[in-house]
Amino acid sequence: MTLQWYGTAALLLRENDTVIAFDPFGGIPLTCSHPEKESVPHAEAFRTAHDVFVTHGHFDHILQIHSLYASADTVIHATVTPCATLLRQGLPKRQLRTVAPGQTVTAGDFTLRLYQGRHCVFDVPIIVQTVLRSSLWLHLPHMLRLLRWNRRYPENGEILLYEITANGKRVQIMGSMGLDAHTDYPTGADVLVLPCQGRSDLPAWGGNAGRTLASEIRAARPL
Repeated sequence: MTLQWYGTAALLLRENDTVIAFDPFGGIPLTCSHPEKESVPHAEAFRTAHDVFVTHGHFDHILQIHSLYASADTVIHATVTPCATLLRQGLPKRQLRTVAPGQTVTAGDFTLRLYQGRHCVFDVPIIVQTVLRSSLWLHLPHMLRLLRWNRRYPENGEILLYEITANGKRVQIMGSMGLDAHTDYPTGADVLVLPCQGRSDLPAWGGNAGRTLASEIRAARPL
């Protein structure tokens, strides 16, 4: 199995002839006001995916799915809210598969198990650090556009953690740095992919699940 990261939460996994993508997103230029009309960075790589899996519905996870796949046969797997957003964008319904925590999905040589996640909530220290950055004020119009786009792309509490198995290896992918207190997560994966950002107190904020994850990270061996 090979894994390629393309920034933000965008990943490609390959096993034999099967390619799957997670949250394909190439970023947005600072001067861009209509991202749906822009060419997507890494588009050629993203379009090699047979199936696309969405962790949640925020714009930096699904914004460019329509422009990448609307004219392809690629299947998009997502929860109810991002599926509704993609339909409004004009993605054909035949390409969408609604998924939910607790399901197991097969895509070629990959088996994926879906777990309920939790979106990170910014805390005061992170907010203060962000507001004090000079780059924020230098690019304020762009930041305001991002806020508007975020409102148009809700996640509605539908956050997924994926565990992917292929050829005896296990990869876990989190689209946001939060865990559900009522979910029993598997441990001992070969690779853990997670966004270490958004809070200054991530292990404590995650409760028992967060402390378990922190232990897993400390125990992990570097690749």
